[in-house]
Amino acid sequence: MKTRILLTAIFLMSIIAACTTTIPVRVRKPAELNVGAARTIAVMDFDFSGSWDYSADKKSKTTLRDVLTNVLSGAGTQSQNSSQKTYPGSNVSDQFVAKLVQNQYYTVIERSKIEEIIKEQSFSLSGLVDQQQAVTIGNLLGAEALITGSGSYSIKDEGGWETYKEKEKDKDGKKVEVEKKRYNIYRIVDVSLTFRIIDVTTGSIIASKTNHGSNRSVKRSYMGTGKNERAAAQSLPDWKPIVERVVSNVLDLTVTQIAPHTVTEKRVIEEGDSNKMERALEYAKRDLWDEARVIWLEVVDKKKSDKEDKIAATYNLGLYYEVFGFLDDAESYYQKAFKLSGDSKFLDARARINRRRAELRKLQQQEYGL
Repeated sequence: MKTRILLTAIFLMSIIAACTTTIPVRVRKPAELNVGAARTIAVMDFDFSGSWDYSADKKSKTTLRDVLTNVLSGAGTQSQNSSQKTYPGSNVSDQFVAKLVQNQYYTVIERSKIEEIIKEQSFSLSGLVDQQQAVTIGNLLGAEALITGSGSYSIKDEGGWETYKEKEKDKDGKKVEVEKKRYNIYRIVDVSLTFRIIDVTTGSIIASKTNHGSNRSVKRSYMGTGKNERAAAQSLPDWKPIVERVVSNVLDLTVTQIAPHTVTEKRVIEEGDSNKMERALEYAKRDLWDEARVIWLEVVDKKKSDKEDKIAATYNLGLYYEVFGFLDDAESYYQKAFKLSGDSKFLDARARINRRRAELRKLQQQEYGL
């Protein structure tokens, strides 16, 4: 009996969750790391190299390494040295520069100017530049900070046989289930990147962090399959675009760590029961917040409004003020919604406002030096 009640409660909660309406909200976030006042930066080429690994199940008639070496041009014969040229560190730094320029927080010095100074000074362009060289290069470039970095990527091709069922017509024309086998190869890429931001005035490291990325969670999107190892290898996707995609994801994370940025978050909006509340919801979903606000105020101010509608409208007014940055008003309405309902989720909304205040203080310090 208790089990049945529990299952019924879980079922009802899942229905309620499925009916919850959320809206996207654009929120400006501060950088995770303290990078000081540096706003003009130069990005050196990352020192970046790769490695390959192959594995297969014991039922394979040939080794996966031999199959891939024969089928895929060059992929099975890469050495540690050649892998630096196969996907060079300049590819990483070029992506990094593009993302920083798009973010617009930093002024990023052009690569051609960096190369000119490097050539004149007979320095290395790679991520292994030492801190004293960084000071010299940064001063010559007019940069306030230099970003250097290193990292690696690994490509692992995992192969194995899979049994599956498929419907086929028999000799009488009837559809029957037939058991078949196919060989699958999953191409898994792991990337590790370490960056350092060096103050060119003092030569000290302002910030440093190592980030990781992988396509493991979506590895079925990067697979080759066929009737045997060779056929699977021939349908295997090229490794370079996968490496590039994983590197891009790691660099996206890096940008959020060193620069203020805008993200899209979801906020729950209360629906209410009346036609008025339904109309306000449609306005809010289309980003017509002022029209929605007028309706919510009417519901809150009208004495004969349904209690559930009044609670929903009160909360939604708090959401309105939160979206537009009036945090004191938002907190006030969230508190009113809690007093009307006693529901702790409105206290959670209040707590979110306090966290947002802390974020804004950090953001103002980073963007305006306040």
